[in-house]
Amino acid sequence: MSVSAAKTRFLREFPESLHDGTATVFIGAGVSVAAGYPSWSELLTDIGEEIGVNSRDILDLAALAQWHIRETGNAAGVRNVIRREIGRERPLPDVVQTLARLPMRHIWTTNYDRLVERAFSEIGRPIVPISGGKDLSLKTSAGATRLYKMHGSVDRLDDIVISTDDYELYRRNRGAFLPLLQAHLSSMSMLFVGLSLTDPNVRHVLSLIRESFTEAPPEHFAILKPPRADEFKTEPEFKARLAQHKLWAKDLGRYGLVAVEVEDYDEVPELLRDVERRVAARRVWVSGSWPLDGAVENTPRVYELAEALGQMIGENNRDLVTGTGLLVGPAVVSGFMSALRTSGGWDIDRRLIARPFPQPIPGRPADKGQWTALRGEMARLSGVTIFLGGLKIDNGSSIAAEGVLEEFALAQAAGSFVIPIGAFGGAAEEIARQLTKSAVPSSSAKASRPNDGELEALSDPRSTVEQILGTVRSILNRLAKAS
Repeated sequence: MSVSAAKTRFLREFPESLHDGTATVFIGAGVSVAAGYPSWSELLTDIGEEIGVNSRDILDLAALAQWHIRETGNAAGVRNVIRREIGRERPLPDVVQTLARLPMRHIWTTNYDRLVERAFSEIGRPIVPISGGKDLSLKTSAGATRLYKMHGSVDRLDDIVISTDDYELYRRNRGAFLPLLQAHLSSMSMLFVGLSLTDPNVRHVLSLIRESFTEAPPEHFAILKPPRADEFKTEPEFKARLAQHKLWAKDLGRYGLVAVEVEDYDEVPELLRDVERRVAARRVWVSGSWPLDGAVENTPRVYELAEALGQMIGENNRDLVTGTGLLVGPAVVSGFMSALRTSGGWDIDRRLIARPFPQPIPGRPADKGQWTALRGEMARLSGVTIFLGGLKIDNGSSIAAEGVLEEFALAQAAGSFVIPIGAFGGAAEEIARQLTKSAVPSSSAKASRPNDGELEALSDPRSTVEQILGTVRSILNRLAKAS
C-alpha cells in the first residue's frame, strides 16, 4: 500500500472507530523521546559503560540490562537510572495532549513515565493507571479511561519489566495483562504511536498479535517515521538502518498493522489533530436559548424546530453537544433521545455530551468564568455548531443573549462550522448578519459557514420549520461528504 493510500485509509477508518467507541491506542517509546526523555539506548549508556559495552552497538537492550544485573548482583543500578531520567517531569508533547482529548476508554503503553496521566489531569479528565497485574481486579471509576502500563511505572520501580528475565517470565509475573490485550487486539482498532525498530517491547507486543491470529489478524494502524541521514554518523549506517526500516514496515502486515509513514515526528501532532477534527465533525453543538415567557412570539415554533433538530442529529448517527440552554436545550435533547429510542441504539452515554451551566442562587452572582470554560470545552468538542434563538428578556425588552454571542466567538476560534438560524431573531439573527457576505469561507475544504443563499433561507421569518430543517439537513449532508 502506498504512503498516501495508507494515510487516507487511516484518516477514514480510525476516526470512525473512535466515534463508535471501538478504538484504542498503544503508546511506544518514541512518544517519550519526543517529550525529551532518553531513548532506550541513551537510557542504558552508563549501564553499558560500567560493564564495558556500548549501548549503541546493542539491538537487544533488554539483554544489556540483564548483563548488568548479573554482573552487579542486583537491579538497583538499572532502577536508579530510570528513577533519575524518567522520574523527572518534562513538558507535555502535543501528541500526548491530543491523545488525551480523543474519546477512548482504554490506552496501552510500555512506557514508564507519567506523561499520559499528566495530560489527562491537565484537562480534568479522569484516568486510572493500571501498572501491575493485581491492579486489573480493581474497580474503575465511572467514566474514567484505563491506562494499562503493561511494563510497569516509574512510581513502582520494584515491579518494572526491563531485563531478559522480566520478558521471559512475563506470563508468570504479569500474565493477567495478556488476555485483556489480546481481547482488545481482536475486537478494537488499535493505533500504535511511537513504535521503534530498536524498542525491545515492540517484539513482545507483536508476538501476542501473531500468537492470537495466525491466519487473518484484525486491522490496526502504526504511525512510523523512516530514519533520516542526519540521524547517523555515516551514510552506510543510515542506508543499513533505512533498509531495515523498510523491511520491518512491510513485515508489520503479518500482524495486521497498516504502516502510516510520516517524514518527521513533527507531523504526528497535526495528523492526530486531523483525527480529532474528523471525530468532532460527527458532533453537533446546538447553542441557543429562548425566554420561557409564553407571551414571546414564535415560542412554539422554536421548540418544534429545536426538537426536530435533535431528532435529525440522532437519526444521522451524529453526537449531540448541549449546554441545555432555556427551552432550546431541553427540546433538542428530547428529540435526540427520541431518535435513539426509535433506532434501538440506546448508547446515550457516548453520544450525548451535556455541559449544563450551574445556575446562581438568588443574591449571588453567576460564575461567568466557569460558564466561559464550559462554552470553550463544547466549542472544542464540536465540529458543527447550530445557533437557534439566543433571545432573552431584559427590563421588559427582547435582546440578543450575550452568552450565545460568546459561544459564536468560541466556536469560530475552535474552527467549528457555524450554522445560524436567524429566522426567529435573537443572537442567531445577529450572527447570520455578521456572516452574510463576509470573508469567512463558505466553500472549499476551509469552509466554516453556509453560503449566502443558505444563510438567507435560514434567516427568512416566513420559512416553515420543515423548510429550515431541510436546509440544515442539506448543509450537514454536504459536510459529511466533504469529510
